[in-house]
Amino acid sequence: MPGPNILLITTDQHNADILGCAGDPTARTPHLDRLAREGVRFREAYTPHSVCTPARTSIFTGQTADHHGVTYNINLREDRADPPGWTGLAADAMPFPEIFRRAGYHTSLFGKLHTKQAGTRNFGLETTRLAEGKGQFVEFGAAPDDYRRYLHQKGHPDSVWRTWEADGYAEDAWTRSELPLEDYIDTWTATEALRHLETVDGPFCCWVSFSGPHPPWDPPAPYDALFDPESIPLPPRREGELEEKHPDWVDCIAQTIASTPPRSRDPEREGGHAAAYARFPDRQIREMLAAYYGQIALIDAQVGRLLELLDRRGLADSTLVVFTADHGDYLGRNWAFYKYGAQYASLSRVPLLVRCPGTVEAGVVRDEFVSLVDIAPTLLEAAALQPVDPMDGLSLAPLLETASPVPPDWREHIVLNARSQCVVTPEWKYLRWPEGMEELYDRREDPCELRNLTDDPRTASVREKLSALLD
Repeated sequence: MPGPNILLITTDQHNADILGCAGDPTARTPHLDRLAREGVRFREAYTPHSVCTPARTSIFTGQTADHHGVTYNINLREDRADPPGWTGLAADAMPFPEIFRRAGYHTSLFGKLHTKQAGTRNFGLETTRLAEGKGQFVEFGAAPDDYRRYLHQKGHPDSVWRTWEADGYAEDAWTRSELPLEDYIDTWTATEALRHLETVDGPFCCWVSFSGPHPPWDPPAPYDALFDPESIPLPPRREGELEEKHPDWVDCIAQTIASTPPRSRDPEREGGHAAAYARFPDRQIREMLAAYYGQIALIDAQVGRLLELLDRRGLADSTLVVFTADHGDYLGRNWAFYKYGAQYASLSRVPLLVRCPGTVEAGVVRDEFVSLVDIAPTLLEAAALQPVDPMDGLSLAPLLETASPVPPDWREHIVLNARSQCVVTPEWKYLRWPEGMEELYDRREDPCELRNLTDDPRTASVREKLSALLD
């Protein structure tokens, strides 16, 4: 007998703290908060890689990039050849939807795929309706995806999706989308998924993959004006902290521009600490955050539509719902926006909510270290299915009930890998750059990672221990 239906919902570049259930008083996320009330929220959930394609491939495979081999962002362009080795996931790899498909589930993905598998298997997805993100529409010779064809059919001009090039965007770092709400990328994604879920017969394994709140930040009306910028608090940061961080990362802040993805850093801009501290004035930060909160609220409303369908079709009690994101966004913390290299908490932590009525205990908050590589083994175990390829992840099943003790072999730390590498324990975060620079943060006293303690002689033994652990 088939196990529960599977509904995996993801966002792109979603800072884990921007949820009402995570304690953010500004966020308007009633439907995601409902999932947290009715299920389990993981406070210490991490991405294994802070870049989209490797992270998404890790969700599909339950493996880190060291094992699945995808360490780069996918090339969506038809006018440019892939570099050698950029083949995507191996053709013979067995991602979790293929296992579900062979077990009789209907498998599908709606929205942003942003990864690829060599050969013809296509991750085992039987139905796809793709919106490959807003970035691919700018100066990219990419074949139109389903969403761009939809916009053409609706009669929208090409300029409507060229948000990166909209007047004022490069200066303000946000704008209001000219699209009506019903045609906005994340509304379209939910609508296509709902059309499928209204009629799908038999057990399903469905991934609804929203493109937001990844830049460009362009919420349509009314979400563009939902939040008053003046009411939004400034993010955690400290004068003097950048002098304790990697100088190239500091230059990235100083040279950041809100432009097309290939030009997100302008090397002609002045670098250095002074320019980094001055890069985003307080007024602009609040306006950028208001747009980001607006996109989260829009996505939350789409999640509400999905949950309402489960309720209406009588599927809520037989559907395992997982909500997460591929990675976070600095979002003004440590003076930075977007993503580049440094595994600070705002980038490496992700939201993770799991609901399955009758199986998952309601309203539980867990503090164990969990990862996106845990999703595939969790979904498979829920359906009494077995992985085919070895997985680095652990099934979350032992953590989904209040009374269940933590397994004695559950991970006591987590390792993160991008340009910089780091190891995180309950008390400490140790970060090391390829050039050898080190950073050490006391997570209990300094959760926002504002004071680098590497040079504090009182922490020498901690640094040496964590350096050896990372090795």
